[in-house]
Amino acid sequence: MNTDPGGPRPETGFPDDLVALQQRWTRIFNRLAGGPQADGHELRVELFRLSVRLDAHSHGASTEAGWSREARRTLEHYASAAPGGEEQLVTLCVDGRIIAVPPGEAASGR
Repeated sequence: MNTDPGGPRPETGFPDDLVALQQRWTRIFNRLAGGPQADGHELRVELFRLSVRLDAHSHGASTEAGWSREARRTLEHYASAAPGGEEQLVTLCVDGRIIAVPPGEAASGR
C-alpha cells in the first residue's frame, strides 16, 4: 500500500480517497437495498452526493478510458476487496417484490 494518503495505489492506480468514496457509496447503497429505513431520504441524498463526487473525481479525467463501465466495475471490485470494503448487494425482482441478495446468491439463480 501507499503511505501517501490520497496518492495512487500501485496495484490499480486508484487513489485512496476515491476508494474510500466508493466504499462509503456501497455501504449506503446496501443499507437502502436492505429494506425501508427511517432515514431513507437522507441516505438517498447522501448516495446522490457521493455519486456526483465519484463522477467528478479527477482520477476519471486522468486516465485514457475515463470513467468507462469497465473502469467503474474495476473500482467497485477493488474497493470491496480493500480493507474496510464490502460487496455491493444485488437487487432482484422476485414474485413482484424487490429483494437484495449477496452477489454469489444472485449468480446462483436464486
